[in-house]
Amino acid sequence: MKFDISHITTANTSLEVEFTVNGAFNPTIFPNVGRLLFRQREKSCMIMDSFASVSNMLEGTIQLPGKHEPIFDELPYIRMVDQTGTYRATSLTLPHRIASGYLLKNKDAMLNGKRFGKEIEAEIVAKGLHATLLKYCPMSLLHGVWFSQLEGGKYKVSKSITGLLVAVNVETAFVGGVSMDSVWKSAETLDLHDFDDANKASELGVGMIPHSTTRYVCDYVQGSFQISDLQIESYPIPQEGKQLLKALAIYEILSFIETVPIHRTDCNLKPINVEVNKELRIGKTIVEKAVDAKEEVEKALNECKKLGIIGTVQEVRVTLKEKEKDGKTKTDKTRQSESPENT
Repeated sequence: MKFDISHITTANTSLEVEFTVNGAFNPTIFPNVGRLLFRQREKSCMIMDSFASVSNMLEGTIQLPGKHEPIFDELPYIRMVDQTGTYRATSLTLPHRIASGYLLKNKDAMLNGKRFGKEIEAEIVAKGLHATLLKYCPMSLLHGVWFSQLEGGKYKVSKSITGLLVAVNVETAFVGGVSMDSVWKSAETLDLHDFDDANKASELGVGMIPHSTTRYVCDYVQGSFQISDLQIESYPIPQEGKQLLKALAIYEILSFIETVPIHRTDCNLKPINVEVNKELRIGKTIVEKAVDAKEEVEKALNECKKLGIIGTVQEVRVTLKEKEKDGKTKTDKTRQSESPENT
């Protein structure tokens, strides 16, 4: 028996991007695992950036460089400040987004005059999880969120956008060099008795010290991105809200491909080929460039605002203090460095 799955495989939007790599590169390192090498189709491959890493970079495309706010003025999110009013984070940058314990469980975190966690939970019960997320932080709805600290963790939304970067035909490259020192040529001949607390010249950073590190070269890097259209369409929210999520997803991917940030030392990418399984469409509009997707996001935000299904930026104040020690309360280091006495 044959199954026709064409309506399923083409329902989601996928982009395959081939990147060239300038010279030897430095891949991501996985805790307790190291660099992840594997074989695929008789080729040596390596994960350059995982799903989580690419997701973070995609989210980063909507941030204004050097600012604590997104490029879209009408995009709602939670802005978290401490008890002095000093900026700390937003739901766009917190590890668990709007479901962060800093917001849900901090005793002073308030939303609409009520405890943040209680208010969010009440709105989820009254209006639904997806509608609540769309109202307060659509990016949490797009990139996934898990309210593990509410109702036994039953409130959860999976990512609607994913990505992965894989280096193909990987070879090891040993890169060497020497730390130049015009004062003392050889670190091995320097008498360290005249220096404090040092067993090696390298610990002091003196003398000419040879060094080597491991890098990698490859034929190309394969980037895979997917937008789960079926998942977005299944959300019980107005169509305008769904178009906002789709527009944000398309903007993030196109912006990433067009700008290709240098996301770590020795890792420069350049796109050479892009394949899309179907037209990038937002409503009836076909989108090909990030600048066009940006316009569609702004249009969708305006439509959602007219319908009253998205809110505004909410500033939430939390209390952050160091533990008491020896009967004395330590001053928060960040606040201390930013206080008038230290400026």
